[in-house]
Amino acid sequence: MDQNTNNQLEAERLLGIAEKLLQGKDLSGSKDFAILAQETDPLLDGTDQILAVADVLLAADKRINNHHDWYSILQLHRPSDDLPLIKKHYRRLALLLHPDKNKYPFSDAAFNLVADAWTVLSDSTKKSLYDDELDLLIKADLNKQSNLEPDIADENEEMKFWTACPYCYSLFEYPAVYEGCCLRCQNCQRAFHAAVVPSLPPLVQGKDSYYCCWGFFPMGFKPPDIDRDKKGEFQNWTTAPR
Repeated sequence: MDQNTNNQLEAERLLGIAEKLLQGKDLSGSKDFAILAQETDPLLDGTDQILAVADVLLAADKRINNHHDWYSILQLHRPSDDLPLIKKHYRRLALLLHPDKNKYPFSDAAFNLVADAWTVLSDSTKKSLYDDELDLLIKADLNKQSNLEPDIADENEEMKFWTACPYCYSLFEYPAVYEGCCLRCQNCQRAFHAAVVPSLPPLVQGKDSYYCCWGFFPMGFKPPDIDRDKKGEFQNWTTAPR
């Protein structure tokens, strides 16, 4: 069996997978396998038809403020006043998706979308109205996204965590973005790894300090020389400014 025959068999196998994925409405997966089939055997029939179905349906799913983007459905990346170009894209897709020639799943739905897009964009009056509406929809969609960004930022700002300096035992509270970073202790000025303290040690009643708890340090940690009080006990944890 020669190399060309092997390539053809492999391409047919990939195309069969693409068809099954298309039947399951996995448009991105179907497109990926159709491209692989086309690259394996550029002369194989059917790859262009599956790709046309997948491309049109994917474009239809990406709506602008819940409205169809007729330019994207015709595989035009931006609004255009070039009617011959629009017609060229329409004719190519219409030939690939026509129900009499394309028997793959959802080809009829894709063909109807292409026909609807041509109905709007081929009529100068309808196209002018649609272009004005599309411009407003894009601006409204951008404003909607910009309004969501401050809310996301506020939410991130509210997320904080506690960490401890393993040298002077001071506790600090930082924004979550600093988790796992190398920070400089505000008390002893030494650099330390900002590991999360899952829960604070017990608070000393009536004082701005915590009882020392060695469970906050990893096994094998050896602290520097520390002072003991008169009773021979280790000093309490202390909190530093946040």
